[in-house]
Amino acid sequence: MKMANNERKPDGLRAVERTVAVLRALAESPAGASLTELVKATEIPATTLHRMLGVLRGTALVRETADGRYALAAGTMTLARSYLDGLDLRQEALAVMRPLSAQTGETCHLGVLALVHIVYIEKIDSPSPVRMHSRVGQTNPALTTAIGRAILAHSPAHVVDEVTEAHRRLSGDPVSRAGIDALLAGVRADGYARDIQESELGICCVAAPVFDHAGHVVAGLGISAPATRFDDEAAGRLGPQVRAAAVELSGQLGWSGAPARDTAGSTAGPGSRTPMPRPEPAGPHSVPTAAP
Repeated sequence: MKMANNERKPDGLRAVERTVAVLRALAESPAGASLTELVKATEIPATTLHRMLGVLRGTALVRETADGRYALAAGTMTLARSYLDGLDLRQEALAVMRPLSAQTGETCHLGVLALVHIVYIEKIDSPSPVRMHSRVGQTNPALTTAIGRAILAHSPAHVVDEVTEAHRRLSGDPVSRAGIDALLAGVRADGYARDIQESELGICCVAAPVFDHAGHVVAGLGISAPATRFDDEAAGRLGPQVRAAAVELSGQLGWSGAPARDTAGSTAGPGSRTPMPRPEPAGPHSVPTAAP
């Protein structure tokens, strides 16, 4: 993390920039870095850097390891926790949802999993007069919606079990867990899920997972459109846009790009290409069913 070689700046500003450069360099070396390595990474003179590290150790932002290397200390966790505690998922999402809706011309939803359903917690309407009619607080079955599938594809296995069993009881559909696993594997491979009139006739959606700082899926971000202007080609074109927006939102929540390791099946993050089959939906409200 080399510093930019800018014109002469006030000493106070230069000190702040150097401090940030040191902390960023240490963040890129979780196991610690030697003084020589930090000099090379920051281009700060060794004597100055040594004094800075001494001050940072006094503030509990930097520690010295047993083998004499420097690493981030517990004080940085306090700062990170304060940042994360101040985040509001809905407010952070709006900064991503507004441009996504404007770029695609479609309605944008943010949804979370609630038992067997997903609940819309934020929405940006399409600018088109012909659009999906929905409201914040509305629910839809998780297994038949793109948002629900995007969330379930990165949820723990026991959550997928519970949702599948509840769907069987409530809908009477003999859904197959093997079929669901194959469907969710396809979602992980693509990085986004699709719903082509499976949750509601005349409405199509694509959605991608949103992760928190620990790599756990916390929501799904999706766009919905009337079937008259949406098909498989549109899903393939708009899916990557939705996926990119979800990755951006995840980054704002502190996600580093690494998924949690307790998801159902693969731990692959959005956009990774795992060669697994993705079954085509059979029709409205349909999910993979058990063989008769």
